[in-house]
Amino acid sequence: MAVTEQTQDQKVANELLNAAMSFARVVLRRYGELGPFGFFMDNDRQVERAKLDIPRLPRDPERLYHLLGEYLVKEARRGSIKAAVMAANIALSQPSKEGYRDAVLLHIEQKNGYCTEAVIPYRIIGGQLRNLLPRRIAFGQIEATDARAKLFTS
Repeated sequence: MAVTEQTQDQKVANELLNAAMSFARVVLRRYGELGPFGFFMDNDRQVERAKLDIPRLPRDPERLYHLLGEYLVKEARRGSIKAAVMAANIALSQPSKEGYRDAVLLHIEQKNGYCTEAVIPYRIIGGQLRNLLPRRIAFGQIEATDARAKLFTS
């Protein structure tokens, strides 16, 4: 892979990561919890949140994550998107370096085969006393690894 291709892949991945983490911060600050969500980049390089067109969202986070995946696979097969990120809240089996026990798991994938997973630990600070103390979200160090494609598959 040429350096310019790698740089372009990382740029697209960073755009999706930034959109996902901005959304995660807002949701965690407002509600104190996080359900599965996704974003995609269309062929015009516009980033949008993935929205399911169903009457009621499932209460089960695993089911919602699965439905988001199905939606993004369908969009990928139609050729209407070039990259996507799926996010889920996870509990870490061991605390992060910062001592955080919760994390956002991001699965970032591109049509050209670039695929990575990132784990971003976080901690919610404040929000007690009937929200008299505002919630703040502290994120820890990102750990990224190569991943197997599941959205842009033939």
